[in-house]
Amino acid sequence: MPAEQIAFQITYASVDSGDGADPTIAVERILREQRVLAATRGFDGESSIVLIPVTESGGVVSVDDAGHLRFDLSTTRLEALFAEEGLTLHLGGTDDALEEVDAELEQEYGEAFEQLDDPSGLAQEELGGFGMPDDADEFTDDLFRVEPVQVAEFSRRGPWAARLTAQLLDTEVDHLEAGSWSLCRYRTDRAHGALSGGRADLPVIEVNIPAGGDAWIEVTAPHGRSALFWPNGERLTRPVLDFDSIAVPESAEVYRRMLSEADGVREELAELELGEAVDAEAVLRACLPEALGGIVGEKARLRAFVAAFGVTGSLVDAGFEEATGARRFVPRGWGRTVGDLVIGGVLETTPLTHRDRPVARFARLLRERPLLGAAISIAELAAGVVLRRRSRFGRGLGVLLIIDAVADLLILAIRMRRR
Repeated sequence: MPAEQIAFQITYASVDSGDGADPTIAVERILREQRVLAATRGFDGESSIVLIPVTESGGVVSVDDAGHLRFDLSTTRLEALFAEEGLTLHLGGTDDALEEVDAELEQEYGEAFEQLDDPSGLAQEELGGFGMPDDADEFTDDLFRVEPVQVAEFSRRGPWAARLTAQLLDTEVDHLEAGSWSLCRYRTDRAHGALSGGRADLPVIEVNIPAGGDAWIEVTAPHGRSALFWPNGERLTRPVLDFDSIAVPESAEVYRRMLSEADGVREELAELELGEAVDAEAVLRACLPEALGGIVGEKARLRAFVAAFGVTGSLVDAGFEEATGARRFVPRGWGRTVGDLVIGGVLETTPLTHRDRPVARFARLLRERPLLGAAISIAELAAGVVLRRRSRFGRGLGVLLIIDAVADLLILAIRMRRR
């Protein structure tokens, strides 16, 4: 069977030493001795994270001395090899393992949960006897507390998105524009999603940077599809074997593809159908392990990912540092927010890629020359008064013109006062 047709899945396993020591060196030695096509992702403080390819029949994918793929090493045997070194390999993912965890949870907390389901059950202060913390309120608060994240949304949207986001999330939002791209930057601990007024606003590249843990990026494409990416998820992945030590090129290629495509970035990107709107190879480099030629550094990888969509360099910098020169929007209540949107007018709601169109250009002209706008509104008002004296149709049209002219004059007066 050709190497590229071999079916296996990448299992994210962990190895611990029991005494809390970093077992990574021993882990790499064992896997190297067995010539397993594996990779390590370092020590997380409790265990060493390992990527191991396993077939559906439970065979570990490895190579023999000649470089040919072999599958005679079972997961059971590999676990035994680690046990001989005083290490525990947790391959996980099996139904038996999941059932064992469920049984342990049921044994420890089952009675407490049953009492909570029963309205006549125990009071919260009585849960301590069932293995739950004495302060159940504090326990549940800690369990469901959402840590705030720093968000940077890159898109083609005008300031309207910043106004609405500030009101929806009750937070300050900085809005900055550069070329045909804009940035909305804010901090929130609420569930959020990027706002869009239509295909012309897209794509939206939403970068989420938590206080702890890996940042993630959600991309929403013009076709409405969205996908999540973790550029730093595989950053520290390191192959156990040297590619050049594998004599059979096909086996080495299987190994390389396994490590470079383990996170499924290529498939996620293809489903977005962005075509030439994104540099696909640049996105892949931003997500590729550093050991395989990926971008070096956490922040550098995030920047490279965003830049792959053609976002202006200065805007990318502002998204990860400080948005100097940005307009700041604050929550003002829904009434004032709607009013501000109306006063903002066409220019604020027009996508940045459409600002060279006639309607947007005319709106910009009136914004820059308020006296011209006032003259047009007065002429419209006069026309409405004249039409009201004509036919029934003329009266209706005249009323509409008068209402529109008065509204335009009020908006113009408010804009001039805010200057």
